[in-house]
Amino acid sequence: MGDKFQLIHDVSPGTTGWTVKVVVAEKFSPRVAQRSPTKYQNLTLMDSEGSTVQATLYGQNITAFQDELLLGKTYLISNALVKETNAEYKAKSGEIQWTISGRTRIRRVEENNSNLLISTYSFTDFEDLPKYMDSNVDISVIGMIIDIKPRRIIQTRFGKECQVQDLVLVNKRFDTVLLTMWETFVDNECKYICQNLRKKLILIGKHLKVTSFNGLSISTKADSSFFIDGEFELVEEFKSWGHTNSEIIDNMISEKHYLTSTPSKLSSKLSVPTAEKDFTEIKNIQGLKTAKQFFWIKGKASVKVLNQTYWYMSCNNCNKISSENYGDIYPCVFCKCTDAKAIPRAKVYMQLTDPTGYINATAIGNPAEYFLQSNAEILMNQTLIPTAASMRLSMDEDEIFYVKAITQELSTDCKFEILFIVNPSQIAGDKNKGKAPVEHIGNRFDREIPSSLLGLNFLESLQLQENNLAGSIPEFNQSSLREFKVSYNNLSGKIPDTGILQSIGLSSFVGNQDLCVAPTPTAYSSLNDSSDPPNSNKKNPFFSSTLVVVDVIVLVVLLIFFIIYYKKYKNLKKHMKRRNSVQVDEEKLYTYLT
Repeated sequence: MGDKFQLIHDVSPGTTGWTVKVVVAEKFSPRVAQRSPTKYQNLTLMDSEGSTVQATLYGQNITAFQDELLLGKTYLISNALVKETNAEYKAKSGEIQWTISGRTRIRRVEENNSNLLISTYSFTDFEDLPKYMDSNVDISVIGMIIDIKPRRIIQTRFGKECQVQDLVLVNKRFDTVLLTMWETFVDNECKYICQNLRKKLILIGKHLKVTSFNGLSISTKADSSFFIDGEFELVEEFKSWGHTNSEIIDNMISEKHYLTSTPSKLSSKLSVPTAEKDFTEIKNIQGLKTAKQFFWIKGKASVKVLNQTYWYMSCNNCNKISSENYGDIYPCVFCKCTDAKAIPRAKVYMQLTDPTGYINATAIGNPAEYFLQSNAEILMNQTLIPTAASMRLSMDEDEIFYVKAITQELSTDCKFEILFIVNPSQIAGDKNKGKAPVEHIGNRFDREIPSSLLGLNFLESLQLQENNLAGSIPEFNQSSLREFKVSYNNLSGKIPDTGILQSIGLSSFVGNQDLCVAPTPTAYSSLNDSSDPPNSNKKNPFFSSTLVVVDVIVLVVLLIFFIIYYKKYKNLKKHMKRRNSVQVDEEKLYTYLT
């Protein structure tokens, strides 16, 4: 960036005649001051040595300079007002602060300082996001935007309505994560992304936080900043990767597997405590008054009220309750999405206990399905109150729960929601624990096998035989899966070529006429040959031989009867012919005599 200009640390209050060459490293959204109606906008400027200073625009200057100070561009700046930062803001904003006004001289310089800028970023890998969940740690990420969900309106716990919009990011390992954009980011960045989504934009985000909302997601903060398709070598490399893997990415977009917000391997990445002293005892949070706190609890969960509904119909965009029927498209009154889809979501009200006491808690979505060892579609299809035969209602061993305290209406006490359930064996590496079956035999289910079952990490047995299930078989490949039966349904397509499903015997798939085994023709032949109904009797050789003899005897008897009948028919025909001849002769004689 050159050495003939001053550096940021050379400029202090009272310095005159200075000019600093800087690159706009961050440009934050305009905000309204807490103690006055004044609108302001902060920028972070960086010099050639990587030193930074916070510059602020106020009021009408925000609009005046909006096309002058562009993110990532280089400028010569002089005559800005330089002053010391107020003591309460020094830790965040630094010792010195610049104010940019109409008297400030700004000149654009055609230089590319992107490498300098990107060198200040420290990106967090998607796999490491759980380490920073619900903490105050700022993170930076880079990813390709493959989807954007409809804008929705939510109400905060303070009663304020806010607009939010979710992006789906994918990294080079094809891991996905949800990024929730708030307020002004919806009007600015999200608007641009919607218009250019097909370009598969590369997003670089800074000053973001990791939350446990919807399982695990990233969210913007007031000081978050973004580069979208910035002029960086890193971005070009990412785009090249995207072009090479376009078929895989397009398939991800069409299949939308990323809608399951909690990745299956999430629990192994959580910063789960292992020492007993690091867990919160339940007695210490009974009657808690302060909401939005998070706790790790080690204990057992059980359903104390069996007569409850284990699912609810929800909006696929905001998860709020819906009165619509399954699959209906409707305008959601909560998130304002005009084409929301009604889908079932699992929920369970349970009691969480440890040696010190108990609390009542709710689990919704993935943790509810994990606890019940079932899924929302199966729970929805059950017409009677579920019993222990169809799902798990209690835990035999201790598990680890990540619990959030939530403000409760009409009460000063908090209520509790279970956000994650982690089996201790996942931390210890024991793969032979924490498994449970899902059995629904002969229930006449007539839908497709839910792909959400792929998220049951410890599924040991899945028995769905003798139903009316249609469609294809999801790509089950859980290492814990030992028993799998889908025989006598209406399944079609081919059996997925996963190691687990290919190792299961063909008898588990029989009775599905349109189902084909991959990849060998021999397997396909053996599947069709074994497709006898469940109650058919296999005949032994003696019985088969006897049946052949009986068939021959019956044919011979029928042939004899046919021959006898044919001879009698011929004799009768001759007799009738002679009789007709005599009658004709008598008529001729009568005519002659008269």
